[in-house]
Amino acid sequence: MRLRRLLIPVVLVVLAVVAGRVAAGTVLSPTPSGDPLAGRVDRVVDGDTLRVDLPGDDRTVRVIGVDTPEVARDGRPGACYGDEARAFTRSLLDDRQVRLTLGAEPIDRFGRTLAAVRLLDGPGAGRDLALALARGGYARPLAIAPNAANAPAVAQAVGEARR
Repeated sequence: MRLRRLLIPVVLVVLAVVAGRVAAGTVLSPTPSGDPLAGRVDRVVDGDTLRVDLPGDDRTVRVIGVDTPEVARDGRPGACYGDEARAFTRSLLDDRQVRLTLGAEPIDRFGRTLAAVRLLDGPGAGRDLALALARGGYARPLAIAPNAANAPAVAQAVGEARR
């Protein structure tokens, strides 16, 4: 009986959290098979943020593992090299097919999809965007658990770019 009294509140809290995430649209299922998502880049917002058209969906995607300088937006000035980072990402991704592999935590506090991004078509197919940004000197490492699996590779690429 005592165990039941302890479990009921825990179960209710878990159900409330799950219900809140479903209502907010934050529970993502990549595909019925669990495979990565594939879509076409609609717009590059800045160096590490994209709008991707997916079948039946349109998402803002934040690239896992890197942070690029901000671009001017909403009357605020941009950071140094923000425009260059966005231009680099545009040169790689504008109107190209990409594969999104969702992070262990698939949504950030701003409602953006957190994913690793790879080119699927054209020159550089298979290229990882985070590593390309890091190798080009356009990004710094940003490892936020639980989405930090690529942190060592990104840190190494940034180090090589600095040298």
